[in-house]
Amino acid sequence: MSWRKFMLIYKQSVATASYHPGGNNQRIIRYAEVLLMLAECENELGNTADAVAYLNQVRDRPSVMMPHYPTAQFPVSGKDQVMKAIMHEKMVELGGEEIRNRDILRWRKKGYFTTDPLSYFRPNRDELLPIPQQEIDNNPELGAGGIDAQNPGY
Repeated sequence: MSWRKFMLIYKQSVATASYHPGGNNQRIIRYAEVLLMLAECENELGNTADAVAYLNQVRDRPSVMMPHYPTAQFPVSGKDQVMKAIMHEKMVELGGEEIRNRDILRWRKKGYFTTDPLSYFRPNRDELLPIPQQEIDNNPELGAGGIDAQNPGY
């Protein structure tokens, strides 16, 4: 995926331009993810009823039609129980979208796990994504600003 304005699609005429699966017009975030983030925020603020309402909006979509919370496996009578439901819903809703690691890193810092699902991550090394070498090379401020070009994070 690319974010640059000089991509191939900009060089094509309106008559020959077609659908390109990469680069532009990508869905960066889904509405279900927005609802789940809102649920997590409301739960953190202590508004568990609002958090459960957002969770149920995710389950209300015609393509999903899941039973509402509370369920037998996920009661939602307290903040901790709602957080477990949010974590479960994020796992099943966003399972293959390569964003779970960020949630796990955030939840690990908050102490939501009894066992660490990412025990191979090292603190102060794997918490930030490395800057790609090409971007360091393209920006003289990054190279001169103290970033080690030979070891950008690994």
